[in-house]
Amino acid sequence: MSDRDRFGGAWLVTEYVFDPDGTHRGTVSQHRRVEATGDQRMRVTQHCRPSPELANHAMAAFAGEWVFDLAVVGDQRHYLGPDVVGMATQWQPGAMTGRGCWPRFGYEFESYGVMVAPDRQLTGGSFSLAGRSVVDIVGVAAPESVGAAPHLDLDAPRPEPPGGADHPHRWLLRRTVGPMLVAAGWASTTSHDRLWAMRDPVGDTGIAITERVDGSDRQVTVVVG
Repeated sequence: MSDRDRFGGAWLVTEYVFDPDGTHRGTVSQHRRVEATGDQRMRVTQHCRPSPELANHAMAAFAGEWVFDLAVVGDQRHYLGPDVVGMATQWQPGAMTGRGCWPRFGYEFESYGVMVAPDRQLTGGSFSLAGRSVVDIVGVAAPESVGAAPHLDLDAPRPEPPGGADHPHRWLLRRTVGPMLVAAGWASTTSHDRLWAMRDPVGDTGIAITERVDGSDRQVTVVVG
């Protein structure tokens, strides 16, 4: 399988759902299939099953089937609808971030997906409504061939941001989403950083995704391990 196809195939996904204040509300079990359709295009089909705890939550409406096509254009993936519209960038083999909209679901999204092993993907992101955060998700995926839904240790200790106390201005704003640390900081009026970092004891690994925006330039670095 090529670098660009690492996310292809059939996956079992467990998504842990959190409110913006960090409260864990439940899980969404998902079966995801990513299939090539030719002409550098793929079709993603997701069957989602929210847990009973989400019955009165925004994520209750995520139940059922969702389908969208995407076009692979170099390191970018263009989400063509109908259920997801937007774009993702593969910053390095097996590491991708995306943003856009789920029109039928009714929310904007930001997302990440990082292959930490051939049989394990750390994934997640957030849903928002006109810029207002609604849901945070921390998830994990495993190939369907594994035969069992993957899980995370939600009590895993959260990592310190790169530089720690040596760079208090860089990571001035921090919050937690289960085992994940989310941080941000402004270096100037035109330059800011964002960080998503977590340990994954179950997979004996972890990730740190750092986004740096400097004027019109945006770069993302991903560290695994």
